[in-house]
Amino acid sequence: MIVADTGPIIAFARLERLSLLHEVVDVLLIPDAVYEEVVERGQGRPSAAEVAQGTWIQQRTITDRTPMAQLPSVLHRGEREAIILAEELNAQLLIDEQRGRAIAIARGLAVLGSLRILGEAKRRGFIAAVRPLIEELLASGYWIHDERVIQVFLQEMGELPSTPESSQE
Repeated sequence: MIVADTGPIIAFARLERLSLLHEVVDVLLIPDAVYEEVVERGQGRPSAAEVAQGTWIQQRTITDRTPMAQLPSVLHRGEREAIILAEELNAQLLIDEQRGRAIAIARGLAVLGSLRILGEAKRRGFIAAVRPLIEELLASGYWIHDERVIQVFLQEMGELPSTPESSQE
């Protein structure tokens, strides 16, 4: 079971590849705040309609709002609700934002990000390479806080670009 924050949904929507996310994650649960952000505030965007009409992305309401006050206010409401919902359901949390990830991990949640989903998509044969999708994400303005994370990930995926020194050998 996976609960998602807004960021990864937006990432796959920017790639026009929400279907790829679906291939890797059968059912994605999102809290009310994430639904509002993607569907209501994102009205008119392709991802809004797909999230609103899709059966594989399911909106859930957190049952106990009390823990919301324990989470730092630097987190957006969607991030806080996603963390609480993942705790309530004992689910993994799909989140890209660094502060939210750190807080979720500190609270004992299993956390994964968009890069991990792309890696799994490649391992399962849904895509041939992750690099073009990462480049497209970055070109679209999707921000990954640490370039080293991308480099390590591309190395793990066997997709680091050749350096001038290696191409001269």
